[in-house]
Amino acid sequence: MGDEAAIDLELWLTRGALAARRGDLVTARRIFRALSHLAPADRRVWIGLARVAESVAERTEALQRAEYAVAAPLPLPPTLSRTADVATTTVSATPSHPPEPIVIVAQPAPLHYRSRWWFALLIILPGLLAVWWLMRVSVPETASVALPTVSAIGPLPTPPTDGAVVTVPAITPSPLPPTPSPVPSPLLEPDTRNFGQFVSYENWRIALLRPEDVVIVDGELGTIRASGHVLIALIAVSNEAPVERALPADLFAVEDEMGQRYRPLPSASTNYLEQFGRGVYGDLALEDRFTPQSGLRSVPVLFALPRNRIPSRLWVGDDAWLLR
Repeated sequence: MGDEAAIDLELWLTRGALAARRGDLVTARRIFRALSHLAPADRRVWIGLARVAESVAERTEALQRAEYAVAAPLPLPPTLSRTADVATTTVSATPSHPPEPIVIVAQPAPLHYRSRWWFALLIILPGLLAVWWLMRVSVPETASVALPTVSAIGPLPTPPTDGAVVTVPAITPSPLPPTPSPVPSPLLEPDTRNFGQFVSYENWRIALLRPEDVVIVDGELGTIRASGHVLIALIAVSNEAPVERALPADLFAVEDEMGQRYRPLPSASTNYLEQFGRGVYGDLALEDRFTPQSGLRSVPVLFALPRNRIPSRLWVGDDAWLLR
């Protein structure tokens, strides 16, 4: 009885509950086990121990003890003095047994609510700081790369087999940089073709059908890396030969306004179709083989240009289409 009066039962019940709530079951178990010896008549002690019990047997015993324990310490009657340590009364049992005394333990006056809040903050704050630190060091910061979608780049057209030019929605992203003062001219520059006009080269029929079939993307395009611009040209190609073959790797080139030419990025056409879908952004890659008499197939060809350069022509062999 002396141990019961020497502790603040409410404070230790609160500490045990807080330890269980933050997942520190070892501390909670130690608190409730100690309270089961110091305050075995309080049902809350046994209920708390049952919730953090280490084994099924311990939980079962705690629940059984909770059935016979009182719900909470009984309050002192108003007429009793606060300084009384122990007040006793008797109740009658059965006629054949002498009455047993019921001990009512007067708890010490509880601490002011502010003191309890300070104790609770001192217990909870280190746990919250530990959780915050674990979340900070365990979740790395990742930079996501947005891949182009059909709505961003627009589906590149598939030319028809009869050679006709098909009108499809214009490609929306990154249009070609306009010249400061464009001056239209009905006359073509030397060595240039009209859009939609085919070029014949060693039994290949090749054409750039529309101005919208050339798109410029800044920086990266999925896993395709470039330090400047990435130019994508969707070219209509037909293999007119009776044998299966692939396009020459050095057949195409892009020329900038300074006359510098750039060859296609190696394997970029295949990588582009694998990332964004064949049949949507092109039929065959520049590295693929064409069947004999293949008919027109759309082929995306990718070039890398410095940021301060503007593309002016797309070359195929000795013929070119003016891009500006």
